[in-house]
Amino acid sequence: MKVDDDEFREEEKQKITPKTITSSTIPVHSVFIFLLTAVLTALVVELLSPNCTYWNWATNEFVLPESVPTYAIYGKSPNEQHLLHVAKVLQRLGYKRIALENEWDLLWAHDYPFFKMTKRLKDLTNQQIVNHVPGCGFITNKVDLSTTELNFLPKAFRLPSQREDFLNYAQRNPNALFVEKHNEHRNILIRPVKDINLKSNDTFVQEFIQKPYLVDGYKFDIGVYVIVTGIDPLRLYIYTGDVLFRYCSVKYYPFNASNIDSYVVGDDYLPTWEVPSLVKYYEHLEGNMRDSFDAYVRDQNLDPSIIWLQVEGIIRETVLAKEQQIAHILRSYKNLKFFELMRFDLIIDEDLRVYLMEANMSPNLSSVHFKPNALLYEQILYSAFSLVGVSSPVRGTLGERSHDVQEMITSAKNVATNLNACTKNDCNRFCNNDYCNLCLSCITGSEYEILKRTHREHLHRASMKRVFPKPILNPENFDIEAEVQNMTKRNAWLTRWFYYKCLYDNSWCY
Repeated sequence: MKVDDDEFREEEKQKITPKTITSSTIPVHSVFIFLLTAVLTALVVELLSPNCTYWNWATNEFVLPESVPTYAIYGKSPNEQHLLHVAKVLQRLGYKRIALENEWDLLWAHDYPFFKMTKRLKDLTNQQIVNHVPGCGFITNKVDLSTTELNFLPKAFRLPSQREDFLNYAQRNPNALFVEKHNEHRNILIRPVKDINLKSNDTFVQEFIQKPYLVDGYKFDIGVYVIVTGIDPLRLYIYTGDVLFRYCSVKYYPFNASNIDSYVVGDDYLPTWEVPSLVKYYEHLEGNMRDSFDAYVRDQNLDPSIIWLQVEGIIRETVLAKEQQIAHILRSYKNLKFFELMRFDLIIDEDLRVYLMEANMSPNLSSVHFKPNALLYEQILYSAFSLVGVSSPVRGTLGERSHDVQEMITSAKNVATNLNACTKNDCNRFCNNDYCNLCLSCITGSEYEILKRTHREHLHRASMKRVFPKPILNPENFDIEAEVQNMTKRNAWLTRWFYYKCLYDNSWCY
């Protein structure tokens, strides 16, 4: 029995042993295959990495890595909640935020940066761009703008220097009411003339528009977003996707000067979606703020287009009135890669006459208080970035786009115009004729760059509409000589360029 048991154990041991050895030993060739696969995988991943060069089989050359475009923020406030949508849009466009001290592609400055960063901003590289224009304070400064002699600005007086002018005006207009405003546009209040501090250096006075147009009894203002992309020659656009409407939180009548919430739009204003007559357009029919307002005006048997023609004219005339002052400041800057996004605030009286109240540098783009405004702000930013080239269908930073890539978007053939006049006046040989100043053989390098930028802006303007050079509504009957008669030389030059482009292709007319 014992022998049989020993034989059985030996037989079972032989059955078990090979299995145990097989399960614990890995053949050498399997190890080799595993290691080879790991090495090849790592090599492929490395070659496909965006941070490395790779071989382009089509061109038979190594391709350098594509840099990520970058932006930096300049602002005095440590709280950046008001910049949330700026950061979101830039992130979606592929931008990465870096420190202000580094070499950024875009500087987004909430505060005016030209005092603290003068040296850097006077020496920008070709790939850098800044969201403010030096000297645009001539437009956005409350006192400077309000006291400019323009017929769509309510009459205003700077104190104390214009004290006598104010008193004389008030005497000639005994029914006029006046608002005393702080120079920073705070503490707005209607006051009797006798109660106004005429010796103050911190305030100015402005005539009050007494009969505003009302919606459901509420006074309101409208905020139109404006972008300047060039000065001398001026290139000026407005955002047409929507307009910011802000309604006073208290009804205007019965009028009480001590109740400022009935005539001054505050932080807690009434939004469009809470104005009863506008809800059906805005909420039920998905209209935007401007569409909803226009529909209401039509329901009152009035024509809203009267308003918007005035708005465009007001914006155009205001910026033109300040352009030469801004141009003077810009002369000390080498590379004019600046743009300015502003908001013009306007009011409308009961006769649909439009008045300009102020222009805001770094307008509010935060939806913290009113969440539905997020879409408006992000669409404004997208259109603005598209217009100025921050957002581009071509990958890479502004400075990395090769000559071939730039030519693909805009070449000499795209900006050449008025060819008949160029040949008739022999502009290939002589440039001393006024007819030759748009011929490519006669323009300077800086003029050529202006035309290329202008062409790119036209291609990529998204929801931005050009308001200067002025749209040409009827090119067949458009008198170009009369149009440019009172313009500066460079504004006339660019206006003529648009006119000739318009004659060839009517998409350039507006």
